Amino acid sequence: MTGRARSRSCTAEDARVRAAHARTYLEVARLIRSDPDKPEDLNFNHVAAGNAVLAAIAASDALCCWLLGERSRGQDHRQAVGLLEQVRFGDGGDEDQARRARELARALSTALDLKDDSHYGILMIGAPELRRVIRAAETLVSAATEVT
Repeated sequence: MTGRARSRSCTAEDARVRAAHARTYLEVARLIRSDPDKPEDLNFNHVAAGNAVLAAIAASDALCCWLLGERSRGQDHRQAVGLLEQVRFGDGGDEDQARRARELARALSTALDLKDDSHYGILMIGAPELRRVIRAAETLVSAATEVT
């Protein structure tokens, strides 16, 4: 999808709610990820990955609401990556804060790379992909918790 990114204004309270959602989605992802010793028919990695993706999106919303007063509302979740690159917070000068924003944007992009497979796909998510998306979600949830 091309065109102008859509956004919606939001408040500090909205940020706190989205951060709480993010923490909950991440906790569920951690709880339901599959043990490698489980039989394939009890593999919950795709559901865990889906929750980790939702955690990343919610954390991104929280960061953008808190720091920018707006969050992405477009059909294309990738538009949120560009908005997240604009956030600035934490220690260090402008360059350090810009680098951190790029790292957060990369984490969201990593999570979004598995969105379709985890939410709509027919193939099982493997352990390496699950670790990668949970790590990305943890990065974003940690930052959202820090600022809210």
